[in-house]
Amino acid sequence: MWAYVDETGNTLNNLFDEDQPLYSTAAFITKTNFDLVAKGNIATIAKKVGVDALHANVLGVAKIERIAPDLLKLLKKTDCRFFVSRVEKKYLAACKVVDVYFDQGENKAVPWSAYWVRPLRLLMTFKMASFVVTPEIAAIVWNCVTAKSEFTSKKYFVQAAEAMLHNVQFVPDARSRKIIADALGWAIENPEEFYTHMPEKALRYQHSPNFVAFTNLLDGLQNASERWKRPIREIVHDAQAEVEQVFATWHATVSKPELANAETLSWPGESKPFMIQKVTGSTFRTATEEESAGLQVIDVVLWCFMRIFSGKEIGPEAAKLVNWVMHRAYQHDFSFEGVGRQVEAEIGKIMNADMTEEQFAEGHKLCADMEAQRQALVATHSIRKAGELTEDVNRR
Repeated sequence: MWAYVDETGNTLNNLFDEDQPLYSTAAFITKTNFDLVAKGNIATIAKKVGVDALHANVLGVAKIERIAPDLLKLLKKTDCRFFVSRVEKKYLAACKVVDVYFDQGENKAVPWSAYWVRPLRLLMTFKMASFVVTPEIAAIVWNCVTAKSEFTSKKYFVQAAEAMLHNVQFVPDARSRKIIADALGWAIENPEEFYTHMPEKALRYQHSPNFVAFTNLLDGLQNASERWKRPIREIVHDAQAEVEQVFATWHATVSKPELANAETLSWPGESKPFMIQKVTGSTFRTATEEESAGLQVIDVVLWCFMRIFSGKEIGPEAAKLVNWVMHRAYQHDFSFEGVGRQVEAEIGKIMNADMTEEQFAEGHKLCADMEAQRQALVATHSIRKAGELTEDVNRR
């Protein structure tokens, strides 16, 4: 299998550009090397509208309308599928707040289940976004994780925590108020316990919507590979100079053949195991539209899709093309709306499930055990920190 990938809404780590609230990526997936077998066909279609290569932004609605029937005819002859993913940047910012302050591996005051059980972590994310995190606070947290120095990162870390602590009063339920207040208070007192700074600029791009979308893309391609029972041979990505190396490094990490037999991981409360390995044995490269017929196809498709999504018009022939594509597309929605639907479904199953008295008792015991563990971790850390301070004073 071959995959040709394009994106739109690229603002890198400038997460709060009001003109581009979404980052979207799409993949054109084929069973043959489309660049090799269809290069001439795409060149002929491009020549029809007087260009050397298909660039949707250059072509515009009228010229795309002229070539849409030809593209659709060509795609119908191609055994192909598509993958479409969107990342809502405001939702990414909310997730980043929770990951920075509530990771129970770093914040000893956070109950284990509040972070590691996915439905509970997502509920926390939605509550934080609704009642605690303002746009100004989200921007401070983003400055924290993208800062150039450790000192600046920690300054923003404490500043945002203090601002959020003031807003905890607006959270409607007492249990969440306590969890959030305890976590933020502990973070303010112990900023050195949190890993907030990445020294290399390239690594800081791992926070970007581009990187989040790329990891979702590899998941989507892996799923397509399993459905078709064919390996991914090559991934051709539209050139993005700033993040190409980040993408290539991540792809090389997860596609190693030796990971094919690695044990899967099971997250608490999740029925589907998490696979470390993705797109095993595939190669990754970047190219321009001029160099790839497949990229030209996905450029046009994604441009039309985003116009429809944004409420803008496209022609009837282009609409036929998009409709045909979407019937053959896998979709991933990393947004308040998309993830919200998942949370409602998951929580609904839990809340509507019948439970015996014994199960309730086991649940209460488990909660009590986790709370005891949490308190012990906090106490142990306090003792250790007090000891270190005493040693510091004695050395002076």
